[in-house]
Amino acid sequence: MRTTNLPRTPEAEREQALRWLIQNRRSDVSIEQAIRLLIPVLPRDRQTLVILRHIEEELAAESAAKAPFNWRTSLGLPPRG
Repeated sequence: MRTTNLPRTPEAEREQALRWLIQNRRSDVSIEQAIRLLIPVLPRDRQTLVILRHIEEELAAESAAKAPFNWRTSLGLPPRG
């Protein structure tokens, strides 16, 4: 997870709190499940949804970077078989 020193603004504190909730989830709950659960539970303001989507995209990019690259398949195409 990202650990930058954010300025002390309400938006930064909200993002830090959301990241803390996701990071300290139960071990049997995936990151995607935690984010899907937080969306309907939290207030439906635009800023919270934007922060959650940003965190979700960031974590998806991190997990994709860790996955091994399969050079036998073309990008964007399903494997032959």
